[in-house]
Amino acid sequence: MRVCVYCASSADIADAHVAMAQHTGTWIGEHGHTLVWGGCNLGLMQAVGAATQAAGGRVIAVVPGFLNARDLAFATADEIVITETLAERKRYMRENADVFVALSGGIGTWDEVLEVLALKKLARTDAPIVLANVNGYFDPLLSMIERSVEERFNPRGLSDLFEIVRDPQTMSDALDAATRSRTPETSFRPAPGGDRLQ
Repeated sequence: MRVCVYCASSADIADAHVAMAQHTGTWIGEHGHTLVWGGCNLGLMQAVGAATQAAGGRVIAVVPGFLNARDLAFATADEIVITETLAERKRYMRENADVFVALSGGIGTWDEVLEVLALKKLARTDAPIVLANVNGYFDPLLSMIERSVEERFNPRGLSDLFEIVRDPQTMSDALDAATRSRTPETSFRPAPGGDRLQ
């Protein structure tokens, strides 16, 4: 299976976030899966990539050309995919993943995971989505989701579209369940025509 991980490039963050990234990468590698991710050699991106490889997993780095030109790509990746734009990067990652994991991250991570949630809400994918709420990082987002339901901007059951984990053990449990649910027949397939959120 290909596990898409969205996460921060920042390295100036609490150790708990790094530990979750390392644990996630180790789980991917030890279970013989492939990591598909933003592929930079910084912060949580570096941590999850290195941990996946150290545990025997394959890693596919998806890097826009303007970042690759700054020597920010994860140089030891098994495969490096260079895209022209951030939008193309997101599209490649979406279309080449069976499970999505959102670790802690900044505005780029928020954009990526919200796009996948929107696609799942619109029934354009049924891929599992796991949200790592380390140190309560995503609590404001979860509160906003609850508020949107209360004010009828979103339907009830929106939070059923994703799994929330708070520590390495619950991450392992969620990934075990997510990958068990996926088969070649249920893997992500892009919607036809212009049915993509860009």
